[in-house]
Amino acid sequence: MISSNQGNSISLRQSTPEDTKILFKAYTDEKFIHLYRSNNPIKSEEQLKQILTERTKHSPLKTGIIEFMIIHNKYGPIGVTMLGDYSKIHRRAEYLIGLFDEKNRGRYTLEAMLLLLDLTFNAYNLNKIYGYVYGYNDFSLRSAVNLGFSYEGTLNNHHYCTNEKRFISLYVNGLEAEDFRRNYKIKRLSQRFIGRDITKPYKEVTAIPIESKLAAEYENKLLKNLHSLPTQK
Repeated sequence: MISSNQGNSISLRQSTPEDTKILFKAYTDEKFIHLYRSNNPIKSEEQLKQILTERTKHSPLKTGIIEFMIIHNKYGPIGVTMLGDYSKIHRRAEYLIGLFDEKNRGRYTLEAMLLLLDLTFNAYNLNKIYGYVYGYNDFSLRSAVNLGFSYEGTLNNHHYCTNEKRFISLYVNGLEAEDFRRNYKIKRLSQRFIGRDITKPYKEVTAIPIESKLAAEYENKLLKNLHSLPTQK
């Protein structure tokens, strides 16, 4: 399975048990988790390491989740992003994305999102990606809509925040494959930050046999093909 992607400044790679310390520090940082995933259930490094270890034993098609570290070419790990709640029948998944340090949010969040969208629609052939944004984080909703996601509604008082002991609303946004393919802004931004137009499907390998022994061969072929794609102006 394609489990990594490369942009101009950052790359995505699937998280491993070796990332435990970095991720646990982020998951216990109130400012980060307040925006990324409220009510974080992870209580110890050992628990997190066990979760990451277990994920490596199964295909994301079975677990319904794949998590990526966001790696800066110079500074190393700067964030995390995820596709979860995967549905094979509906070909959809929920996304989460977060940068550890507030100063890195913005440009690097955008580049990470573009890399994630590339994997979502080109490598994994999903029909839709969607996300939930906490009601106190309307900036994230505006950013997603500005990129091309559709605002699909508000779930009023839908989530109970245990730390704050109150109910909060969730904004719902989504992006379908058809809208992704014809999104000029994503096309232009991906050319700038990734070096290629991600709204165009990969020329060759269109479906990756995730559980096949030939998966590595397909991945090498796909990555070779990606590097050969010309940058469109």
